[in-house]
Amino acid sequence: MADGRSAAAKVPQQASEAFLLAVKKSMPAIRKAVGATTLAPKMLTAAEKLQYEGFLRRQQTSQMIRQLSDAGMA
Repeated sequence: MADGRSAAAKVPQQASEAFLLAVKKSMPAIRKAVGATTLAPKMLTAAEKLQYEGFLRRQQTSQMIRQLSDAGMA
């Protein structure tokens, strides 16, 4: 093989990659089935963690804007 590994050595790696991809795609359904209503950031995939952190920043920004508006700032 071009990268120095035999075809037999590539099979487990490809299977692992396929398994991880399947799990990542299924995570929302898995969480729903388990009944996970609260998020544990340690349990999120990297992409989900980025989305969650963006959500938290948007929430914080909205709260600050509301406070400024309530204080009379335009």
